[in-house]
Amino acid sequence: MPDPDTIATWRFEQITPLLDDRLSRADRRRYLRERARDAVDWPGRTTPRPIPRATLQRWVARYRRDGLAGLRPRERHRERTDRSALVSHALALLTEEPERSLGQLLHYLELQFPDTPLSRSTLQRELTRHRAYAGIVRQRAGHGRRLRDRYETSRPHECWQLDGKGPFPVRFTDGTRRRVHVLSVLDDYSRYVLAAVTSPTESMPGTVRALRQAIARFGLADRMQFDRGSAFDSHPVRDGLALLGVHRNAVRPRNPEAGGKIEAYHRALERWFVRELRHQEVQSEAHLQDLLAATIELLYNRHRHRILKKSPAEALADQMSARRVGTEELARAFGVRTDVRSHPKTGEVALPNGRFRVTWRYAGKRLRVRYDPAEPRAVLLLGRDQELPLEPMVVKPLFPITPARGQGQLQKILDRWRGHQRPNALPGFGLPELFRDLAPLVGHLVPDDDREARLIADFYRDVGPLDPAPLRQALATTHAALGSGRAIDVYLDHLRRLIRAAQPRSEQP
Repeated sequence: MPDPDTIATWRFEQITPLLDDRLSRADRRRYLRERARDAVDWPGRTTPRPIPRATLQRWVARYRRDGLAGLRPRERHRERTDRSALVSHALALLTEEPERSLGQLLHYLELQFPDTPLSRSTLQRELTRHRAYAGIVRQRAGHGRRLRDRYETSRPHECWQLDGKGPFPVRFTDGTRRRVHVLSVLDDYSRYVLAAVTSPTESMPGTVRALRQAIARFGLADRMQFDRGSAFDSHPVRDGLALLGVHRNAVRPRNPEAGGKIEAYHRALERWFVRELRHQEVQSEAHLQDLLAATIELLYNRHRHRILKKSPAEALADQMSARRVGTEELARAFGVRTDVRSHPKTGEVALPNGRFRVTWRYAGKRLRVRYDPAEPRAVLLLGRDQELPLEPMVVKPLFPITPARGQGQLQKILDRWRGHQRPNALPGFGLPELFRDLAPLVGHLVPDDDREARLIADFYRDVGPLDPAPLRQALATTHAALGSGRAIDVYLDHLRRLIRAAQPRSEQP
């Protein structure tokens, strides 16, 4: 860098004409315009470039306040923040799931390091500099796109889109593996997900549950758009929308691009939820629904949309529809009428949504009932618009049911969405925490390169999932046996033997 006095002298030469009080306002503007247009040689720079008008005016103000000393360059004392631990944890998250976006990484890093703020650009820059990031890039595959027209509504709740995502497999902690769909209602204007429910199939009851959630919270849309799937084209859905006065857009079969906005949401759902379920313990279907609701509310609805230049939550701004509907009318809208015979001794009535009981007066008779396809609710139709609610036959649990919890990154999102501050060691213990606990053993932050990341990921897939306390005890035993300075694969082989020896014979491969 040139001498500060040399730089101050050069700056004084550039602003000398502006220091003359006899210079007219027009001549001053002309000089500023020329300097901002014509490139000049700067001290210490190899390529000439113009001097911005704001820079010239700042130099004039500093000279008149402090003289030639005010034109000297100011010393910058800036200490670089050590972000190695954050970058290491981010690389561990990407090794576990390469398709995680920067938005997801920022949320997970905020949960792990709440006192260290990090911007999106800084995270991208730090990841790009790391040697292990090249392996992450190689694992990602690009997808081609085709240009199409885009249609926009003018206000919230003018049009809603409805569609299903799936099926995709979900493994529960009891060992069962089930195929699941996600049925969602999305506002066309703001891209805000108004409701989302999980369902074993893309069925009519799941569709009714999603529609009711959206309508009960936000009111009625003017129009609805969805494809010709059997669940959406069923009589209860069509009749219910007609009774509520919601118009249905005419769509052409086999044209998924017409619902481009909800298809884009499904791609985000695939990355932020479906792929995360591979590394998340799911206790039950209710737990899966809670994980979905927390992911949509805290990740999707609050992320910055590329087209909107704001988040869907900001675009919707908590606006409600001007058209509202009462609870009773909403419950009646999607009801299904059918004829059924009650049991002559118990008065039981078997319906698709469960079993109910009529009073002794109607036992053994053929009755006209209306049942709710999505909820365990039914009424007996007596004529002249008279209805008698039927009592469901349910079995109460002996002990209260506690909320389900499981290990994985999505559990942290669910805990924050519920408003509980819980310890993150157990629910969030997985491959990223394994990277963190291995760092003291090997003597440096891991992963150091792509090879280390792959070795640790293969080790976790072989012996995981792991509990924190036994693993840390095994790490201490390994350090006492092998010491420091060895290769990472030597430590991993020793840990693998310790873990295999601690497992029961029935669980060993």
